[in-house]
Amino acid sequence: MQIKTQFHVHIKGDTEDYIKYDCKKLIDRADELKFKAVAFTCHKKIISPKGSKAYAQKKGILLIKGVEIEINKKHILILNAHKDSEKIQTFDDLKRYKNKHKESLIIAAHPYFPGRATLKNDLVKHINLFDAIEYSFMRTKVIDFNKKAVAVAKRYNKPLIGTSDCHVLKYLDLTYSLIDIPGNNGNKINEVNIFNVIRKNKIKIVSKTLSIFEAGIILSKFLILDLLGKFRKV
Repeated sequence: MQIKTQFHVHIKGDTEDYIKYDCKKLIDRADELKFKAVAFTCHKKIISPKGSKAYAQKKGILLIKGVEIEINKKHILILNAHKDSEKIQTFDDLKRYKNKHKESLIIAAHPYFPGRATLKNDLVKHINLFDAIEYSFMRTKVIDFNKKAVAVAKRYNKPLIGTSDCHVLKYLDLTYSLIDIPGNNGNKINEVNIFNVIRKNKIKIVSKTLSIFEAGIILSKFLILDLLGKFRKV
């Protein structure tokens, strides 16, 4: 059974960015696009609005708790996250968390993109802490910062997970991952089964190649949302 998944999504209430849509609108859109597993991964805080999991379940979608933490301002995704993930400040903290919570999945977020928010050399330095590496939607024929992530994933036999890093609802499925859950349709779609497949590196990434113009429009929207988020906290 092949399922469509999206594991990097921000929703209203994010601590860093201004997001217009709430969890129900996100779930409704995910349902329209036939996603079967979605993770809310807001910055620094696990956001799981009351009733959202049940609402998603009614639509046949597994909603996974997630968070996008920061270590030295560098972004890391944790799926099936626990509350103590919000307290991670260092790579030693992350190692302790990983040892304690084998059921979580730790992903290097957009590791080689420009800026301070990406792991860069820290990915290889701490490669054993990561279960997977993100393959980001923000790519064109001319510019693709995923290339180094692909090379590192191959070198260290780490799975790549395609995501949309969704901040704007219309871009939810620019890049996503297809995962084959073993067995027939009676098999459960849950975190254990999904993560087992990911760890076995049995993932198909579907990704649209953006034009320079499209990438520029999306990037400008992201920057505006980031600025609005900062203004909101002042």
